[in-house]
Amino acid sequence: LANKVPAAPSTVYRIASISKLFTTTAIMQLRDSGKLRLDDPVTKYLPWFKIKNAHPEGPTITIRHLLTHTSGLPREAAGVNWSDLTMPKREEMIRRIGEQETVFPAETEWKYSNFGLTLAGEIVATVSGEPWAQYVEGRILRPLGMKTTTAVPTSSLPHLAVGYGRRVPGSSRDVEPFLDIEAERPAGSLASTVEDLARFASLQFCDGLAGDAQILKGSTLREMHRIQWMRPDWRSGWGLGFSVRRVGEQVRVGHGG
Repeated sequence: LANKVPAAPSTVYRIASISKLFTTTAIMQLRDSGKLRLDDPVTKYLPWFKIKNAHPEGPTITIRHLLTHTSGLPREAAGVNWSDLTMPKREEMIRRIGEQETVFPAETEWKYSNFGLTLAGEIVATVSGEPWAQYVEGRILRPLGMKTTTAVPTSSLPHLAVGYGRRVPGSSRDVEPFLDIEAERPAGSLASTVEDLARFASLQFCDGLAGDAQILKGSTLREMHRIQWMRPDWRSGWGLGFSVRRVGEQVRVGHGG
């Protein structure tokens, strides 16, 4: 804005919580290859996941709960502070997990959780044997031809747009500092372009078997779009990574980050 540079197809943006769809896609790839099940307990893959269970009457927290935001986990990992932009590294997140406790019993309430998708990313790394970012770039971004998308961007990334805060009447918009969200990268760190995101959007309409640029089979894509958890009023729900909302007589599938 300050330099009056127009946006272009090559402009790179931080895509924040849309990153969660890529972490979910990675989980579904691993599920389809038989390496995990959605209803497996999180502790099967992350033995250090020893959060205080304030609701022992509830079901065990599973991978499916993480993807549908019905795990009952807090919104953020310990140490995350968006007010002063403090972000813990992975080691600190693991060390401090015992300081946290569940907010609701699993499956009873919907609560958006960056922490939950962070754990899903940790499961991707554990099951695949490679870091989350490496897996996403090698198994999702490259096959889809998303050449200008990166899982862990830096402030020196070419064509990266400057981030600005919200518009306040009578005031100029403040520049937001570049932020590496560290431990919570699987929940929100990707940077991409409009053209690259169109490639990911196009995938959602594919059918048939997985292979090459079709990184998930059609039946798995439909499963991700299908409602997995519904609010009692039936007006909104959550698929696997996707939100599902009823607007009038229409049902819309998207991401509710």
